[in-house]
Amino acid sequence: MQLDNAWIERWVSAINADPACANTGRGFDGSFTLAASAQRWTFHVRDGRIESTVVDGGPLEPSAFTLSAADAVWADLFAPEPPPMGHAVFAAIATGNMSFEGDMRLLFQQMATLSHWVLAGRALNGTAPVPADPEWHEHWQAVGRYVNVTVDGCRHKVFYFEAGEGIPLLCQHTAGNENRQWRHLLEDRELTKHYRVIAYDLPSHGKSDPPYDRDFFTEDHLLTADWITRFVVALADALKLDHPVFIGCSIGGVIAAHLAERFPERFRGLVGLAGAVPTYGFFHDWWIDPAVNVNQMVAGLMDAVTAPGLSRADRQMNRIMQSAHPRALRNDLYFWGVENADPERAARIDAAKVPLYLYAGQYDFTCPPEHVEASARAIGGVHYEMLEGLGHFPMSEDYARFRPALMRTLADIEERRAG
Repeated sequence: MQLDNAWIERWVSAINADPACANTGRGFDGSFTLAASAQRWTFHVRDGRIESTVVDGGPLEPSAFTLSAADAVWADLFAPEPPPMGHAVFAAIATGNMSFEGDMRLLFQQMATLSHWVLAGRALNGTAPVPADPEWHEHWQAVGRYVNVTVDGCRHKVFYFEAGEGIPLLCQHTAGNENRQWRHLLEDRELTKHYRVIAYDLPSHGKSDPPYDRDFFTEDHLLTADWITRFVVALADALKLDHPVFIGCSIGGVIAAHLAERFPERFRGLVGLAGAVPTYGFFHDWWIDPAVNVNQMVAGLMDAVTAPGLSRADRQMNRIMQSAHPRALRNDLYFWGVENADPERAARIDAAKVPLYLYAGQYDFTCPPEHVEASARAIGGVHYEMLEGLGHFPMSEDYARFRPALMRTLADIEERRAG
């Protein structure tokens, strides 16, 4: 495609006629600019509708922020099947392919709106194949329960789903998220013939209560390596689990590595998705800025870290599940951006003590494949794979694509244990 005046005019018409753009754009009042190699377009928006477009406006043209990129970057962004790291505005900015200048607050506020605008632009350039929605079950086998877990004298009422019987498979969600990310494993009838799948919500996440003996709103509950690893072990003890397999994603993937360092003898295998040692960034107060509706904007963030070719149902679920209080999301990211920033941690992990597996999503800019692979090499003795066509939430984005890697991993863990 050529980003020119004719295409921009078609794009504006498509945005203004799109019900999804109108629905997410409510309250969007402002102006911003897109800059390509030879031209600039400033969009003046009122209540989510583009009222006017100014071509090559001068320095006095009102504009809260400017997104600048080469023509090839814009072409990738609006391609029906965009390449990894060029599939979303936030991903392009984070990887240095697009520059941002101006009011970051407005960009955060309208991240979901801009994501829908990008989709409207892609539709002008063609239609990409989308997988069918996951199977609909007339009867759901996952059962929800509560269990009490005490850490450092503080009591926690922890909610978990479970299904199946056999080897325990303990599933940790991502930052600020909940256990429905593991919904496909919980309903996999073949998997649950051999595995007792347990997916829990951290305290103050999902259906788990805030800590009973502390106050969530008067103090920061920053997630630390020491606390979270002891919590996982205490949860396993409360559920009377014998050497479970632990699988975690994002902060859960990092937790897998920390468990390998601190409690390798307690697990038969540790699986980390979208996690590495070290990791950086994302711990900041934008998550709790009163001017940013994080629960509204996070759908756009999910689009930036997931693969573009998801089914309608899986895309909807991934966008809606970021359900913890924004402060809980920020607290979790302390673990990612501060606690796990120690460059020496890899040297303290002995993968000979417990099988450790690290996986990276092809479309994940927060923990890209080359970084996860380098982490696996630094630890040594770690199985590493890149998961093609998946992003930051492999188990939740497209389970049919993720499942073969999962089943190979679980089989390998059992073979190594038997040997």
